[in-house]
Amino acid sequence: MYPLIYGGDAPNVTGGFSNNSSRFCIEDSLDRNLVKGKIVLCDRLVSGKGPLYAGAAGTVIQDTIRRDYANNFPLPTSYVNKADGRKILTYIKSNSNASATIFKSMQGNDTLAPYVASFSSRGPNGITLDILKVINFT
Repeated sequence: MYPLIYGGDAPNVTGGFSNNSSRFCIEDSLDRNLVKGKIVLCDRLVSGKGPLYAGAAGTVIQDTIRRDYANNFPLPTSYVNKADGRKILTYIKSNSNASATIFKSMQGNDTLAPYVASFSSRGPNGITLDILKVINFT
């Protein structure tokens, strides 16, 4: 079990950061003394270096979930949708001893794989799968 903390509650004030930056877990924005050894809830996370450099044990990211590509993070990380993220934040705010567990990773079996990512310039048309996207080689 690890203590949970919201990134917005742990700004690196001495480094000139406010909760407007620390809630996104931007690099150097988190107070190491508040985050070290804890799981940090971030409103969004780009690289994962912020919690890593602050000594966090792991991260939980609340954001719009994109299901068609994978991210790599330097710490154990869970990606949750915004509704679940709000529930976690409510839990953190209402419990002074909020905690969570990091379990060993699991690999899922994607029965839809392989399929074309939504951001691809190739692959099926988004409106009708019977039409391939036009590729102009000129």
